[in-house]
This record gives sequence, structure tokens and C-alpha cells, in this order.
Amino acid sequence: MYNIKKTTFLLFSVLLIGLTTSAQELTCSDFKNGNFFVPADNQTILAYKIIRNGNQQTEIVEDPENILGMDFNKTAYEIIEWIDDCTYRLKYDESKMELSEYEKFLNDNNGVLNEMVKIEGKCFYFKSTLNVNGETQSITGKICKE
Repeated sequence: MYNIKKTTFLLFSVLLIGLTTSAQELTCSDFKNGNFFVPADNQTILAYKIIRNGNQQTEIVEDPENILGMDFNKTAYEIIEWIDDCTYRLKYDESKMELSEYEKFLNDNNGVLNEMVKIEGKCFYFKSTLNVNGETQSITGKICKE
């Protein structure tokens, strides 16, 4: 009886260790292409969808109650400049959309630098920074795989 319990325990332990070591962890490169979403939170009042394909990104704001107004462009096209697997710079793509004054301002200030700070489950937490006249402005948030 003792040997059966011991054998069962050892078998279960080996199986459990095998399952946990073979579970695939996401890396920064897993977030370079595909469909993602940004959930609404304290800093992001509305959720939005992100579609990435190579160096192109499309952001679609989910605004069913039209909080942003009819004249707000709810789809933005951006160019991604990958610095490394976890860091990239975003600029608005003026060949695909008419830029607002704010979007022109961001592009004129070398875009927004985004760093993937940590990965938890299917989401990564990021820090976005913008340098304006020697001052750095930053926000944090998360992006999740669909």
C-alpha cells in the first residue's frame, strides 16, 4: 500500500512539473503582430482595439455611447519603429489619415516611445513617454492579446 501511494505521488509530481515547465510563457516578440485590446482603466477612459502587422498599427476606439463626439476620429493609423523586441516608437501615419494638431504635435516631437515593462498572462504592461522641450511626460497601461 505504501509503495502504491509513493509511486502515485511521484508520478503526479513528475506530471505536474512537466506541465508547468512546458507551459508557454509569452515574450515581447509575441506582441509584435496580431490583434490586441486595451481595456478601459483610470488613465484610459475607453477601451480600444489594436491591430499590428509588421511596422503598421491600427487603433480603433470603442465608443458605443459616442462620448468623444461625432467629429473625433476613432480609427488611427500608426507607424511602428521597433528599437528592440520590447521597445518601440509610434508615430501617426499621415499617408493614411489627416492628422489633428495633437497628432502632428506628437509626430513633431519624435512620436511616443513605448516600453514593455512586464508580461502577465496574455497582457503586457507598458510605459509610454513623450519628450517635449526637455521635459518627459509618461503614462502607463496594459495591452492584451485577443
